Amino acid sequence: MILDPSRHAFRVAPVDELGLLVDADDYFRAFYRAASRAENTILLSGWQFDSGVALLRGAEAEQAGAPVTLLKFLNELCRRKPTLRIWILAWDFSMVFAAEREWMQNVVFEWSSHENLQFRFDSNHVERGCHHQKFVVIDGELSFLGGLDLCEDRWDTRQHKAENPLRVSRDEPHKPFHDIQLYLRGQQVAKALTDLFLGRWDRAGGEPIALPPLDAPAPRVGVDGLLPLPASEVALSRTDPYGTPGGPKLCEEIRVLHEDAIAAAERSIYIETQYFSAQSIYEALEKRLREPRGALEIVLVLNMRGETLKEQAAVGLAQAQNIARLRKVASETAHQLGIYYTLPSCETPETQERATYIHSKLMIVDDRFLTVGSANLTNRSMAVDTELNASIESESAETALGLAIRKVRANLLAEHTGGPEVTTVQGLVAQLDALTQDKREPPCRLRRHPSPTISERAALALVDPQQLPFDPSQVEDFDEEAKTDFTSALKRTVRELFANRRDKG
Repeated sequence: MILDPSRHAFRVAPVDELGLLVDADDYFRAFYRAASRAENTILLSGWQFDSGVALLRGAEAEQAGAPVTLLKFLNELCRRKPTLRIWILAWDFSMVFAAEREWMQNVVFEWSSHENLQFRFDSNHVERGCHHQKFVVIDGELSFLGGLDLCEDRWDTRQHKAENPLRVSRDEPHKPFHDIQLYLRGQQVAKALTDLFLGRWDRAGGEPIALPPLDAPAPRVGVDGLLPLPASEVALSRTDPYGTPGGPKLCEEIRVLHEDAIAAAERSIYIETQYFSAQSIYEALEKRLREPRGALEIVLVLNMRGETLKEQAAVGLAQAQNIARLRKVASETAHQLGIYYTLPSCETPETQERATYIHSKLMIVDDRFLTVGSANLTNRSMAVDTELNASIESESAETALGLAIRKVRANLLAEHTGGPEVTTVQGLVAQLDALTQDKREPPCRLRRHPSPTISERAALALVDPQQLPFDPSQVEDFDEEAKTDFTSALKRTVRELFANRRDKG
């Protein structure tokens, strides 16, 4: 078995129902339905919230008979249910992200919220770190956690059409977007998440929260598109640079979990991640690839490139370095490695190369272990930011749970290729590589990842990305580097690149 609670989790809790929701269309709908039935409490923790994000769209919004944007919806719930209390805890974001955030959000929530709704920014994080945990607890019974925030620029359907008039944020279209959220039903796992929320709320300076005692179990909620996972328990893991009272200063449960899961892999590793810059994860993969036991099929689904200059500077170069090194190691062994990005479903050739943005954070090992949550495979997600993952494990890939995990992998690959489910393990990379070259109609949406590009190789010859201050692997190192702000460090790197080119004539 991979999971070791003493190393990997702060709580292992039984669950009554568990499943994955893929993409925000299904998650936003599930949250809307679950919150609509709330009677006592709703706790929301996130990296970002937007008061005007639409939870339902199109015909569903027209037929809802109630507000469908986040703040108006929550206010209406409080108005209709006087006993309901709602608490929202959001990261007090860095000015680096100001252009991407709702303007004067604190004022919007404080002045426009019902008296039973409390909103608070949480700035209790290490220097230049962030709060990145994304979870919801409703009536101490229903929970959601994963990579999705209730905010703009997240909504999409699983079809990821190149053009979708419903995929808008602040009245402007945004690119196709892929992510994953876990649905959990059970009082004990909800209690674990509630304790996490209450601790964060207290450290953020919020007024004490008195939660009502649990009554009868909350009513079941219809969940469209749920990929069921028949697990009896779930392990909850964190990254927290402040650690926990009485525990180690730095909580690295998620990093240790990923490293141990990679080391234990016998047949396959399937990863979806927004970024792949973590040195520790690369080293874990390299170590496993150099072991003589069993040839692995390793599949990584990533973004084609950073969405913004900020992303490209912060993690793009380190990701390119990791990809280059990993491909070299795989070429020297019997292991099969496939690294891909994915396109939207395309109506016209002109839109074919507009890649779907991968925001998910998931790893499946041997079709018997699955972890999903908020943690990217970056240095900072392993040590500096607060993160939250949930993991399940089966004794083998042939149990009911193992088959369900395999179904998840196959289902996700079908979304990325635009074709049928790919259940095979042996020869998986070869099969996916062949699909990327297939000229069928409609075309396969999966593409081989182009990194490292010529420009990335040139930059890597000049700069060690692990020495840049944007994606630290240790809090202490980052605090020292924090004396140089993001903009100055970026300008310095650019000057070095251009100076080197001039020297070479």
